[in-house]
Amino acid sequence: MEEWRDDMNEEIESIKQILPTTPACNIYGDVGGKAEAIRVWIESVLHKIIHYKAEQRRYLKEAATILELALWKKRLSEINVPEGDEEGRVECRVKCGADILMKNVLPFLELPP
Repeated sequence: MEEWRDDMNEEIESIKQILPTTPACNIYGDVGGKAEAIRVWIESVLHKIIHYKAEQRRYLKEAATILELALWKKRLSEINVPEGDEEGRVECRVKCGADILMKNVLPFLELPP
């Protein structure tokens, strides 16, 4: 999260440095110098946003997996499933409540589209 904030602050500072020194037109009087600088800057910002959204999805998926495993482990300890009882372990995983929790927790953690 700090990396994202720092990157965005750098982008804002860069456009604040670029725009005052960029001529509105080229030596031939063609309009578009500042517009082109802004377009390039916006593309850079959008690229970073896409990168950080993908990173956030990866972190969210990892957190969801860890949460599901913790619920499964808690269920296993509650029922006291013996080592090697694969059927009991699978049943605990199905009945640990992770599906309900994920359905109700993940929407609050996801970024809007």
